[in-house]
Amino acid sequence: MTTPATKIVSLAELAARIPDGTALGLGGVFLHRGPFALVRELARQRRRNLEIIKPSPGYDLDLLCRAGAVSKVRAGIVAMEGNFGLARWYRKAIEQHVAALEEHA
Repeated sequence: MTTPATKIVSLAELAARIPDGTALGLGGVFLHRGPFALVRELARQRRRNLEIIKPSPGYDLDLLCRAGAVSKVRAGIVAMEGNFGLARWYRKAIEQHVAALEEHA
């Protein structure tokens, strides 16, 4: 009997498996339960031209926009919630046409 290969990989390896230009659906809502460690690792690995699909992104999308990783966003609302202000790097990316927005509100 052979031992099955493990599906557990390091965060760095997981991010490395996501190539530039990928359409990436992210979970979580605003500042809650998002894959924030993965998002930070994608930024650290300098991923580019990502299409982010998420109904209500916040910190995750803002961080990726600041890192220059996003080329398209499909979202309903982007917010950082009450005390954290606006997602300024996301707004800048959209206003300067660095990233395209397909709004689903």
